[in-house]
Amino acid sequence: MASSLLAAVAVVMAAAATVFVGAASGASYTVGEPGGGWDTQTNLTAWASTVDLRRGDQLVFRYDASAYDVVEVTRAGYLSCSAASPVSAALRTGNDVVRLDGAAGWRYFIYGVEGRCAAGMKLQVRVTDAGAGCNNTLPSPSLAPAPPGAPSPGITICSGGPPTVIMTPGVISYGAAPRSSANLSSSLLVAMVSLLLGIIVV
Repeated sequence: MASSLLAAVAVVMAAAATVFVGAASGASYTVGEPGGGWDTQTNLTAWASTVDLRRGDQLVFRYDASAYDVVEVTRAGYLSCSAASPVSAALRTGNDVVRLDGAAGWRYFIYGVEGRCAAGMKLQVRVTDAGAGCNNTLPSPSLAPAPPGAPSPGITICSGGPPTVIMTPGVISYGAAPRSSANLSSSLLVAMVSLLLGIIVV
């Protein structure tokens, strides 16, 4: 009975890995939305303070391509509103996607024509590692120590990131960040695991 239960759990966990592959690739944020965009009317500083960007996420810049562009610059270029030494080539499609890969830290974007940048058409965003904001605060309900090389037992609490399923002996716990697009499929998966194991998860 125990071996068939373990086999069933292995099948469900393989299905979970398949479901979560898309969710782990990162979220997409359209600059200025809702209600604004890449323009001088939107308070881009206020907008940036409302998003929690992680490595692997992407920024989408939507604007009138006949009037604007987007240039990624250094901090010095951001502060001086200068596109003279860009980090990459100017973007000019009106629907530009910038993947936030690479090292965690600050990224800077400006409108490349003098005047508009100084009027507020610039954006600085902080990109953090996917595990930032996570900590182990609750001890494991298990009295057994973790095997060598395994993470120490406990429940990991994160302020964002992809959905996680935490399994300890006799307990299945699920958590999904509000920013995840996989909440429904993740909830269905947890319900399926719970039914399979005969455990009701609240």
